[in-house]
Amino acid sequence: MSNTDTDAAVRDADQEPLLPRERSIEQPEHAQPSATGWARHKTLQVARHATTFICVCLAAACLAIGFYILYILFHVPALLAVLRGSEPLLESASLIDMNDDAVLFAVDIQFPDWGDRVANIPFVNATIYHHGHTVGWVYASNLKVTPQEKRISLYEVFHVANSDAMARLLIEAASSRRVAVNAQAKIALSGFGKYLPVADVSRNLDVVLPPPPNVNVTACDVVGPVVDMRRGGITAQANLKLGLPAFASANVSPIWLDFSYHGIVIAAAEVGPVSIYASGVGDLPVKVNVRQIETSAHEAALADMAIKASSGEGFELAVSGADPSRYDTAPLWLRRALRNITIPVRSDMFQLPHDVSLPIEDIVKSVAVDKLYGYWSAKDSFNPWAGVSAQVSIDIPNTTAADVKFEIESLVPNIQLLDEDQLPFATVDIPTTPIRVMQTGELQFVASCDYDRIGLSVIPGRELQFTRAMKRALSDRHVAIGVDGTLNVSMTTSIGQIHIEALPIATNIDWKFDRLEVAGGDSEMSNNKLAEISVTRIHVLDTTRDQIKLEIDIGVENPFTYGAFISDMALEVNYAGLHIATVGVKELSLSQGTNDVTVYVDFNNYPGDPRQRMLFLEASSGKNVTLEISGFPNCTTISPLE
Repeated sequence: MSNTDTDAAVRDADQEPLLPRERSIEQPEHAQPSATGWARHKTLQVARHATTFICVCLAAACLAIGFYILYILFHVPALLAVLRGSEPLLESASLIDMNDDAVLFAVDIQFPDWGDRVANIPFVNATIYHHGHTVGWVYASNLKVTPQEKRISLYEVFHVANSDAMARLLIEAASSRRVAVNAQAKIALSGFGKYLPVADVSRNLDVVLPPPPNVNVTACDVVGPVVDMRRGGITAQANLKLGLPAFASANVSPIWLDFSYHGIVIAAAEVGPVSIYASGVGDLPVKVNVRQIETSAHEAALADMAIKASSGEGFELAVSGADPSRYDTAPLWLRRALRNITIPVRSDMFQLPHDVSLPIEDIVKSVAVDKLYGYWSAKDSFNPWAGVSAQVSIDIPNTTAADVKFEIESLVPNIQLLDEDQLPFATVDIPTTPIRVMQTGELQFVASCDYDRIGLSVIPGRELQFTRAMKRALSDRHVAIGVDGTLNVSMTTSIGQIHIEALPIATNIDWKFDRLEVAGGDSEMSNNKLAEISVTRIHVLDTTRDQIKLEIDIGVENPFTYGAFISDMALEVNYAGLHIATVGVKELSLSQGTNDVTVYVDFNNYPGDPRQRMLFLEASSGKNVTLEISGFPNCTTISPLE
């Protein structure tokens, strides 16, 4: 074979496909490639290039994710700085409005430890869950805190999604002072970095509520109580002035409350609308309806309240919401929650206006006496007694336009008298006939008593204090004592009959008087009446140069209903400082009508004293003579009277 032939054979071999030699030998020289083989050939070529492309894409994605992670990590210091400086301080909170579906509120939150960073959150969408149930959600946008402005002011709406869950949340918070919730929020972080994602945050919160703030309540603009013809019982209304922490304000629609004592509903109240201002001062109009007494348990509850109030101990009422079906002025979820919340309220939280408490001398208008008889003897020096029938007119200033029925059918006192140190010195006998108080007008009453005998029993060792009290009453016409004890009261009121056993009474009486008014007659004429005295017998017992002793029987016509029995008493009679006589009685017994009294008189003679001559001249000429009559040591065996 020539070189030319060899070269041609080599060129032909290079143009042949790369197939195994065996297949090349077996393939006929005239055969062409099939479609299947061509497709397989192309697939192998694409696979070789796709693998490379996928590897490149995966590498690029990993690189992008890495850069994005680095981007997030780059902003982590800013986020951490925000978290470290984001301890919030609530400056103020306002409850603006609420209905069945939403609560409109406003809060001012300050971040006092904020650094020099800027926090900008485009939006926060938070949902609150309580025991797995959705309560509601709130959406806030454009939240920004800067070093210059370290506070956020929010004016947002909390959308109530489930009224039952909302009610249960409030009930748990009020009853246990803590509440467990789950808060899930979507927070846009693009304000920290343009490409930061929306973060999903879920957190379980066990919120411990602070103790209730001290609330000062003062009642003003009181009207009533008056008889309520529509609801029964009596109704009063007032405007309560509230004192709350200064950062809170609220506007709440009217709600209805029930007031219970020992499980007995005694009153219902319509409260609101509530207006509490940012200063912490609030106005709360209230209408209270005291229910008609329906059961003995109801009566006993009112009696126990009166006893505790009178003793100064105070009492506690249980306040809860009324049945939600009875009113519709508040959201349903709030009505349901209030119905299941019980708040204790002590009576000492309420301060009455200053003009409600009046001294006894300002309400006692007159004392009319039908009968007054006193007994005081040496045998019972520290146990005098009196019989009295009298009426006392009481007129309480009606500054609230009250119009209710209030009559005491029976009042039985069991009291003791106190000295200036508030220590007892005497007890008053329990009367057999009760005092009655009849109503004559709006807050106008007449108290009447009719005692045949009621006495004082001085406590042993306290005789001096009794003597001082008697001196003030008899000489100075000034009753200044304390009264402490109990009253058994049966009364008829606009809400029904009430009987109170052992109602505590404690008061101070400081009363100055001139003359008592006689019942059933003209007061001026009665006060100007004089007893008619006639001498029926004069018997000279002894005469000396300096003294004349006489026994004189006189008749005393007593026009008054006053009387007295006093044993063994003597008095000095002085004229211009000159002791002219001593008058004594062994037994003075006076009652209304004619009385016979034997008087012993020792006339002193002062021949050389011009005052005696002046006395005789004035008396003989018909002029008025002023005499001084007083007791003296050992003038009576009645020690307190001496």
